Amino acid sequence: MSTHATHLRGTSHRGYLELPWGQVHFRRSGDTGGPALLLVHQSPLSSATYEPAMAELAAHGLDAVAVDIPGFGMSDAAPEPWSIPRYASALWQIADALGLGEVHLLGQHTGAVIAAEATLQQRDRVRSLVFQGIPLYGDEERAEKAARYAPGYTPAPDGGHLRVVWDRIRWLYPTIPAESASRQVAEYLGVGPDYGVAYRAVFAHTTDTAALAGVPILLLHGADDVLDRMNDVVTAAFPDAPLVRIDGGTDFVAEEKPEEFADAVAAHVRAHSGGRTGEPGFSPLYTATVEVTGGRAGRARSTSGSLDVPLSRPAERGKDTAGTDPEELFAAGYAACFGSALEVAARRRRVTAGPVTVTAAVTLGTRPGGAYGIAVRLGVSAPECPQDTLEELVRLTHSLCPYSHAVRGNIEVVTETHGGG
Repeated sequence: MSTHATHLRGTSHRGYLELPWGQVHFRRSGDTGGPALLLVHQSPLSSATYEPAMAELAAHGLDAVAVDIPGFGMSDAAPEPWSIPRYASALWQIADALGLGEVHLLGQHTGAVIAAEATLQQRDRVRSLVFQGIPLYGDEERAEKAARYAPGYTPAPDGGHLRVVWDRIRWLYPTIPAESASRQVAEYLGVGPDYGVAYRAVFAHTTDTAALAGVPILLLHGADDVLDRMNDVVTAAFPDAPLVRIDGGTDFVAEEKPEEFADAVAAHVRAHSGGRTGEPGFSPLYTATVEVTGGRAGRARSTSGSLDVPLSRPAERGKDTAGTDPEELFAAGYAACFGSALEVAARRRRVTAGPVTVTAAVTLGTRPGGAYGIAVRLGVSAPECPQDTLEELVRLTHSLCPYSHAVRGNIEVVTETHGGG
């Protein structure tokens, strides 16, 4: 367990904002010129939940900002109980005070409900959403939880209330380490006896999931998250959103599996952070220009003169036919780029992969209705690299490789890894 998970401090830059209702505490890591990711925690905890993953998110080039929502962590409480729309409005005030324009929002549980509402309030500023468990309760469960879910505690001279808080945390999360549970006790005590104020806002609110159609959404949580039980409801509400369950992770997967968590989040953020010249997050490094005359039976020439090849149609190819085709060219580009990106991934993980061979098979096919499409199968072979290490490097590589970014969500890409031992 990382020591960052056992206390409220960490290596992130920490600061305060002055806002109309009081001070707001935040943590920030990464390049302020990178895609902005605003992280919103579950209640009644704090941004400390994300501290172990902040450096990992920063390593992906993100500007990661985790805030303590008003009344939690080290942020001042609002003067009166707030609704979810009011929390969402405050989130935009916080973003403005931080100088953030367009953002990616990541919310967990209560934070996910706030992030969803914030998106509806200022949709033009939200590039994408990550829901780390979003509670889409039915009316009956909402009423039941409103009646008895967070009863609070009464400070007792003998410290008996500490046992009440401890037992509640252990009831919710029986498998987490004692260090993490201890930090949560401090967070509960920091909120005060009525720690359920944000819970009540959630129970009184219905998320308009249909209104979020068209917003890029990732569903991401630990396989043992308490809201994993709601997957059927959530995936039905967001049918276009991929679901990523991280094995071995609880509600605190950002503490338990920070690298896997950051890899998945960064891949989603990067995939929806622009990609065309002039868009935010895109800095041109090199431009290749190729002129093709005659289509698939023509010729491809680069303006640099380094590429000059005849093209032929796949159906007309024979063993003695000269030339290549767009699928071979795409396969060559993807394999070369992925191999180089894997070298970058290995350096970031401080491991040696040894000799790596990437084989890309690009298949041309037809879609229903007569349209054409392609699919890709990548084979990554590194006989000197342990299989589990290679699998981790490949996951990270998909978040770095521009070809993977370009095709994600558009075509099927299957990756096979062949490591050693």
